[in-house]
Amino acid sequence: MSQILPLIRRLAQNAGDRSGDGRLEKFFIFRFGDKPYAIPAVDVTEVAMPGSLIEVPQKSDLIRGVVNIRGTVIPIINLRQRIGVAPDYQLGENSRLLLFTVRPNAFIGMIADDIEYRLREGIIEPVLPNIAEPGEKFFRTAVIDSQRVPVFMVDTWLEKPEFEILRNVVESF
Repeated sequence: MSQILPLIRRLAQNAGDRSGDGRLEKFFIFRFGDKPYAIPAVDVTEVAMPGSLIEVPQKSDLIRGVVNIRGTVIPIINLRQRIGVAPDYQLGENSRLLLFTVRPNAFIGMIADDIEYRLREGIIEPVLPNIAEPGEKFFRTAVIDSQRVPVFMVDTWLEKPEFEILRNVVESF
C-alpha cells in the first residue's frame, strides 16, 4: 500500500489544534447516504473497491469485519451511528473502501457509499471557541466550491482504547 502521509501525523497535529487556521487543503468528497463529507487527501492511503468482508468474533458496533488486501489484514470500521447517519447500509456499485494509515504498517478502512475521485481544494474554517466542550466530538468545516462541507477526520471519532481493540483484531488473524 502506498503511504501518502500517515494518519498518525494528523493525530499529533490535531491533538490540541482546534484553530482551523484557514489553510488550503485538498479533499476527497465522499458520501454516507446522501450526506457529503470532506476528508483531507493526506489522510487517505488508498481508495479501493470493497472486497469480501470477513466477519470477526469480536464484532461490535465499531468493527464491521476485516478485509485482506495484498496480504495485509485491515479492520473495517463503521462510524456512521457516531456521526448521526443510519448505521446499516448496503454495498452498492459506487461503494468504495477508504484506507487510512494509523501507524507504520497498520491500517484501518471505512466504507463510503460514494466518492469523487477528483481532488477538490478547500479552506478549513476556524472553530469558534464555544462550539464544543473539551473532549466533545464535533466536525470542522471546509469551504469547498463556495459550500460548507463537514470535514471527516477518522482519528477524531475513535477513542484511544479502540485503536488497541483494532490492533488485537488484526493480530488474531
